[in-house]
Amino acid sequence: MQSIFRFSKIFLVINMQQVRRKKRRVRMDRVLILIGAGILSLVLIFGAIFGIYKLINPRIIADEYGKPNTIKLETDKVNSEVYKEKNKETGEKLIYAIHTPKFKNEIDQTIEEFVNKMIEEKAIVTHIDYESNEAFSQYKSYVITATLYESIDGINPLNVVKSEQLFINFDGDTFIELDDCLRGKAISKVAKENGATEEELKLSKITQTGVEVDVLGKKVNYPYDETSFVMKNENIKTLLKGDRIEIPKREIDPNKPMVAFTFDDGPSPGNTERILAALEKVGGRATFFQLGYLMENYPETVLAVAKQGSEIANHSYDHDWLTEKSLEDAKADISSVNDIAFSLTGNEILLLRPPFGAYNTAIKEGITEKLVMWDVDTRDWESRNTESIINMTKQYTYDGAIVLFHDIHSATIPAVEQLIEYYDSLGYQFVTVSELYEVKGK
Repeated sequence: MQSIFRFSKIFLVINMQQVRRKKRRVRMDRVLILIGAGILSLVLIFGAIFGIYKLINPRIIADEYGKPNTIKLETDKVNSEVYKEKNKETGEKLIYAIHTPKFKNEIDQTIEEFVNKMIEEKAIVTHIDYESNEAFSQYKSYVITATLYESIDGINPLNVVKSEQLFINFDGDTFIELDDCLRGKAISKVAKENGATEEELKLSKITQTGVEVDVLGKKVNYPYDETSFVMKNENIKTLLKGDRIEIPKREIDPNKPMVAFTFDDGPSPGNTERILAALEKVGGRATFFQLGYLMENYPETVLAVAKQGSEIANHSYDHDWLTEKSLEDAKADISSVNDIAFSLTGNEILLLRPPFGAYNTAIKEGITEKLVMWDVDTRDWESRNTESIINMTKQYTYDGAIVLFHDIHSATIPAVEQLIEYYDSLGYQFVTVSELYEVKGK
């Protein structure tokens, strides 16, 4: 009996211990559940807070809006700024997302000025981004676009108030503009066809097929063709045979006397170079109205004129009467000379003196070149006498006069050399016709 009692007592003790252990396990499970629920609640709360923060925080809005649109080359270095500020006048929060290429040269200053100009508008959202592309492993184009918004809904900027673009193009490490790609004739054509001035045209980008020109915000594609381009690349056809000759612009003093010596019917090897040498001694320039077929025969003399800084002008291809040709043929004649000059120098002819000074209304209205006659005819073609040429020039020349000579006549050359010394001693400036017209407003 005592044995049974002891066994029962032991069983009861063991059973009580198991109950206690079970209760502990149940309590521990509840604690773990409560802890897990608490952590989950905190996650949900912080998630909600972050979601609200994301909707109202300007930096996140600007950052998310700024990043996706950047298209860049592998070699691009990027300036990236995302920030906010308060408009001191209105108290509104202003958001800025700015992503621009970085060059470490003077172009960076151009970009900075563009960015600052946009920031000064104080729009609610200012978004500045860019795209870039490369053509023929030589040319790089960047289009930086600034878009200004007047309001924002969540993370979506609304209502564009302004959009402007800055175009940056490089040939290797050299910054280039439209006239580094297209010859003047083509630039004039694009401007005329789109009702704009040449100054309103900008080089937007260079592609594998041509150039894109921005005309007052409108994009115009100009495909590669040899008659229009000046770019030096084996993939781009051009009439230009050598390097383009840069002719620096001079400052002409409008208060000092000036004279424009002009020479017809050349180029004339030897004679033309002697005139250039005499002009060079006094820092002067002149205008040479040349014949196309002689330009083809004596390209080095044409180049000498351009390199000295004097002006090459059109005198027809072979001195035929333009008035006896149809307008189409006359224009083709004039155009052929322009193409020859472009092929040799990379520059456009701006002036035309028709053979014998003969033109009609159709020619005058049908050409883009400026017609040029003369004020003083030295009649060197008639006298072929040096003293006579000098006397005729001194008798009739005045401040602002255009004087006609012919550099094909041997007697003309010593006369011109003496006349250059003479008028230089009187304080005259020797100018091109284009320089004269600019100063005199003609």
